[in-house]
Amino acid sequence: MPLVKIFSLLSLVVLTAGCVSSAANPQIRFGVEALVPPFESRNDKGELVGLNIELGNALCAELKKRCVWVDQDYATNIQALEANRFDVIMPMTATPARRERLDFTDNLYPLNSRLVARTGANLQPDAQSLKGKRVGVLTGTSREAFAKSRWAPAGVTVRSFHFNSQLIASLLAGEIDATLQDSIEITQAFLSQPQGQGFDFAGPALKDPMLGSGVAMAVRKSDTALRDELNAALESLKQNGQYQAITGRYLPPAVPDSPRYFPAEGGLPFSEAVQAGTTLYLSGVLGTGSDGELVKGGIVPQMTQTMENLQAALHRSGSTLSQLVKCTVILADINDFAAMNTVYSRYFPADRLPARTTFAGKKLVLDARVEVECLAVAAR
Repeated sequence: MPLVKIFSLLSLVVLTAGCVSSAANPQIRFGVEALVPPFESRNDKGELVGLNIELGNALCAELKKRCVWVDQDYATNIQALEANRFDVIMPMTATPARRERLDFTDNLYPLNSRLVARTGANLQPDAQSLKGKRVGVLTGTSREAFAKSRWAPAGVTVRSFHFNSQLIASLLAGEIDATLQDSIEITQAFLSQPQGQGFDFAGPALKDPMLGSGVAMAVRKSDTALRDELNAALESLKQNGQYQAITGRYLPPAVPDSPRYFPAEGGLPFSEAVQAGTTLYLSGVLGTGSDGELVKGGIVPQMTQTMENLQAALHRSGSTLSQLVKCTVILADINDFAAMNTVYSRYFPADRLPARTTFAGKKLVLDARVEVECLAVAAR
């Protein structure tokens, strides 16, 4: 038999054996840290309970396999998975950094990361508001990686804890000022408990690629067959209604985020911007300099300063000119339309122009020649 054909047959045998091994394996081993109600914990009888436990058992039943639950420290679960101690991390958020080492199933359910602080602390989940503050996170979580990358370089002290009980005790003792947590987990462990009175969510839910968009299951890069089996089983659970029955017992109905307010400087009686959901509403912007006075020279320098001020307001609110959706331009003199357009167009690529309305007003504040008001998509 030719040598090439022998190698081809051997390769086919190896590939076939891999497929058969995945299909014939009678069990799925899930690595889980059973310390996080309502997702995974043990009841008074020592039995595993919670959302992720029910979903895992339902997936195994759909695949006609036996679930084996392996107790695992969350902070070291990636190394344990790669060492073949179990087959699936249940659960894990898929982030770009983790995808470099692991493969992930489709999301099991959405993720909601929020800051918790004492009521009235006036903190927001951003580096500027938290500068000089101490924020607690759980070791090994995507929130720990996010806080250390996004906030720590800006002067935020990030403290890591292995367990919620340790983190909560530190928060109550005033050793940390806030904690960044999964909203359901921290509600169950703290906010819904008597000791959580006087604490609440501070600001809106965070949205960042480092935090991921949902909770999934992680498998080894080589276990694509297992990943596909789990995805197929998850889709079957959704089609037959079991998924909705399980998640409905644990997950609250989705509610819109509370508005986020960005105050204007100088005690003005309005906000510079307000974020509602993913939409950023900006107040009208004038061509004033750092002294609060209109720049001199007519429409061209005023419009230039207006656009610079608009760009700065967007940055302070967590957005950019490229995220603008709609603008309204108000001119004191419609004859300034052409000059205004020349300046305005310099700030946008030709294929990224926001929608716009322009009209002439009888008189603008401070006798300004132009005012610009915009809507944008919030970048965070």
